Formats: sequence, structure tokens, C-alpha cells
Amino acid sequence: MEAMPIQRKTMSGEVVSQIKEMIERGRLRPGDRLPAERKLAEQFGVSRTTVREGIKILSESGLLASRQGAGTFVSERDGGSREGSLIEAVLAGNYGLHDVFEVRKMLEPEIAALAARNGSPDAKTRLEAILMEQEQAILTGGTGAGFDHQFHQALAEASGNPVLREMVTALHEGFSRSRAEGVQSSQRQKASLAAHRAIVEAVKHGHAMQAERAMREHLDEVERIIFDNQRGILSRR
Repeated sequence: MEAMPIQRKTMSGEVVSQIKEMIERGRLRPGDRLPAERKLAEQFGVSRTTVREGIKILSESGLLASRQGAGTFVSERDGGSREGSLIEAVLAGNYGLHDVFEVRKMLEPEIAALAARNGSPDAKTRLEAILMEQEQAILTGGTGAGFDHQFHQALAEASGNPVLREMVTALHEGFSRSRAEGVQSSQRQKASLAAHRAIVEAVKHGHAMQAERAMREHLDEVERIIFDNQRGILSRR
């Protein structure tokens, strides 16, 4: 299986696009097993985490199927050709960041509240672990962007609603453009980390209203920082 190296960073959507193209062109057929994550990461020129995220998106859309102990395979059924679906539309860039933020602010505060009400001890422990990894990444000079995605995904999983989990996956893939290195300011990193701490604390103690409020404030702040940064970049051109 041949693959073109991916040029843009942290773009699991590019992995999704390339694997889909291979399937559409018949280079991967129903029932075929995908190469190992390590091999795909080398071929695409990205990290194994990025490959894993891309495979997860395709698995949730039905195009791929993971079999425990055997690997990941192209689905035998045509479960992934959902033209016009939310995930497909967002990955294709059909919606702008303003659109994505508007929907995120409608959904994610309620997701945080549901996580506080429904989250299992294991789900809450996972949120704390991701928060610690994000903090460590930032302290060692990274952006923590990958852990930001994991945090919101884990929060949706803690809500107990699989539909919300899939919607968050779609929204955050479209939102990945805002996680590009150029807008990963120190201000945004610190704001994200502090907000995640507040959300985890509320979820951990089952405080649904506080979790909802903390998420709403987080999204408002991130939106302001991103668009302030974008305006600043445009003004310098």
C-alpha cells in the first residue's frame, strides 16, 4: 500500500482523507487489513497518535472495523459512505470556525453537565489523567493540543451518550484548524489548562451546574483568544 507523506501537522483529518481515497480507488478493498499504526505513521509522516485518531474517526463512521487481537480492517458493508453526514461535512471544511463554535457552545456545556451526573469513577479518573498529561506537555514546551482533543472526547464519553460522542468527534476535527501551531499562544495554553482544571473539579464532585458554567466560560474564552489572534495575524500582513 503506497501513501503520500502528510505535510500539515496534527491533522488526523488528512489521515482520514488519504485512507478514504485508498478505499475509493480500490487500493484498499473490503476485508483488507490496514498496516500497523507504526507503519502507517511512517508512510504518512505523522505520529502514531495522529494515525490512531484518524482510524478512530473512520471506525466510528463505519468505514473501518477493529477486531480485537486481529487488527483494523476495511468494513465489508458500505457503512462508511455517508455523504452529507456531519463528520464528512466538517472534515471537508464546509463550515467555518464561527459555525463550529456556535454549535459547540450549544452542546458542550450540557455534555459537561451530563458527565458530572453520569460519569463513572473510571471516566473521571481518565479526565484527571489527561489533564495531568496536558499540563506536563505544556511544562516541557509543547502545546498540549492533542490532549485538548482527548479531554473533550473523554468528557463526551463520560456523558454516557454515544451520539454526543460522535458529534464531538466531528466538531473537534473541524476545529483542528484552530489548533495549528500559529495560534497556539502561551495565553491560550494557560487558559485551556485552567479551564480544564475547573471542569474536571466540577465533574469529579458531581456538580453539574458548575461543570456547565465552567465549560461555557472556557469556550467563550477560547473563541475570543483564537479570533483575536487571527485578527492580529491579518493586521500584520
